[in-house]
Amino acid sequence: MPTICAGAVSTNRTIDDQFGDPATGGRPVFLPTTEGVWEGRGCVGCGVEPDPAQAFRGTWNAATFRPGEGGSGPLYIDLSFTGTAIYVYFIIANTIQDGGVITLTECNFTLDGQHEGFYRHVRDNTPEMEYNVLVFSQTNLSNTEHALVVSAGGVNYQVFVNFDYAIYT
Repeated sequence: MPTICAGAVSTNRTIDDQFGDPATGGRPVFLPTTEGVWEGRGCVGCGVEPDPAQAFRGTWNAATFRPGEGGSGPLYIDLSFTGTAIYVYFIIANTIQDGGVITLTECNFTLDGQHEGFYRHVRDNTPEMEYNVLVFSQTNLSNTEHALVVSAGGVNYQVFVNFDYAIYT
């Protein structure tokens, strides 16, 4: 009887902020779901306006954590994927003409219930937006289902988060 060999090839799949994962249909969950907290392309009155031509599939989801009374409460992005690696990409804002616009980006990454990373970007003095910025990656995972939570909050200052997409292997 002949020997049959089976092989596997790693494949990268992208989870878009708006369109989700075309392979599974899974989409990121943005919390809180309160209207006006998470905004994307077409936001009226948003101080940070990325170039749709530079964003993955022309979309993004952004929010500002505002502590205190009347604030948004903590911000969360929940992603599920089955794979061996995950890479998360943000759009990063720097100095905006309106000096009162919050562009400090800061968040935590919790993978399968364990804190795995922290990202912080303090604006520089350039007006350029930064696209395709890798803010978190984790490799050598077991090829099982994973839950990634991106969170911002729990601090006494405002924090801006702009999720564009994630890639998993």
